[in-house]
Amino acid sequence: MAAAIQSLSLMSTGSPSLQARFKRSRRRLLEWLAIHVFGGFVLRLLVSTWRLDSVNLEPVAEAMAAGQRFILAFWHNRQIGFIKIQQRYRVPVKVMVSRHGDGEIIARIVAKHGIGSVRGSSTRGGSAALKELVEATAEGHVAITPDGPVGPRYQLKQGAVLLASRSGLPVICISWSTDRAWCFRSWDRFLLPKPFARLRADADGPIEVPPGLDADGTEKTRRELEQRMKKLTAKLDGEVGRQIDPALH
Repeated sequence: MAAAIQSLSLMSTGSPSLQARFKRSRRRLLEWLAIHVFGGFVLRLLVSTWRLDSVNLEPVAEAMAAGQRFILAFWHNRQIGFIKIQQRYRVPVKVMVSRHGDGEIIARIVAKHGIGSVRGSSTRGGSAALKELVEATAEGHVAITPDGPVGPRYQLKQGAVLLASRSGLPVICISWSTDRAWCFRSWDRFLLPKPFARLRADADGPIEVPPGLDADGTEKTRRELEQRMKKLTAKLDGEVGRQIDPALH
């Protein structure tokens, strides 16, 4: 690997064509490392050290036991903890990932952990993705990060409401927290639990969303779902002694 990186460095100078080849090669190398090294081996090893304190994930277990399909909603900065939750409950779920370049990397990483994906976003290709997700609900459960892919964090977009309204499926909000995590300086303040962290998880729902909502009804439901998700996350942060983000108020 070191020799490969050194050879790429030698290509960084010279003609524009060599520079372009270097950039493409470097991008492929970084993508390979992200997917197969971090997303595969490193993340699998890290997740295996976490311990999940299940406080109230019964809504998920009960819905699965009853054969009821549902929509899972969790904040963008808490999505990595869903891998641990999925390991315990084996939810046959598809998550929505962005259509931009990083989306392909994310899709391939989550696939390594038994999670399917549907491509799209709330800003580009959102309508097509919503149609695909509605169709996906006929086959099983779907999961969304309603403040993604670009935020603002903890502000729920209407896509979650529209998906629930059009599919007729209830929403189950889930969240988790821990006092031992790295917090990245990204727009969402992404949380990555440290090795051997204990995660406290909780769920709220199922929440029924009426069909055929007009604009006012959609906005009213959006605010209600947002407040319930914020309240759930703030409660968990408080229970583990984590400083509560002002954006949750």
